[in-house]
Amino acid sequence: MRPLYLLPLAALALAAAACSKETPAPQAEAKPAESPFQITATIQDIMDAEVDPAADFLWASTGFVSDKTGLHDKTPHTEAEWTAVRRNALILIEATNLLRMEGRQVATRELDREEKGGEDDPQKIQKAIETNWTAFIGFARRLHDVGSDMLKAIDKRDIAGMDKLGEDLDAACEACHRTFWYPNAVEPIQTLEPPK
Repeated sequence: MRPLYLLPLAALALAAAACSKETPAPQAEAKPAESPFQITATIQDIMDAEVDPAADFLWASTGFVSDKTGLHDKTPHTEAEWTAVRRNALILIEATNLLRMEGRQVATRELDREEKGGEDDPQKIQKAIETNWTAFIGFARRLHDVGSDMLKAIDKRDIAGMDKLGEDLDAACEACHRTFWYPNAVEPIQTLEPPK
């Protein structure tokens, strides 16, 4: 038989053990993560301010132009000219990341409808993009990849590569435009016969 004086000691030890266990603090409800981005420009704004001017600059950076004064080589020759071409490739590449940000509006104004089959209504384009977001992302990635290849060609001073990639750049742009911006545009008639 155990001595009776040990019972109060055992009870005290049990109470101390129970008090030493920490009670977990109540957890706060998880808040949805706030986006670090503040979207201001529309897709059309980015096209007008970055993609189109940068692509035009890249297309104009190779080849020859003939005018009244003769034949002119458009290839960059000086470091400043190469820097300008490289800068425009970077603008184009990074603009594709802006295009892929969710929640960006297509446009807040009417788009160019000069010709029959021109750009669609901005609300229709918005709906088409939202319905087929995966395809839109794929087109933007393709443009990014072509721009990245163009940057590599620029860094190597590879004029032939830049010229070929100019065609790829045009194809990447047109694939997206024909899917979303002007899906009902009539294909241009192609003929091998010279105009009369």
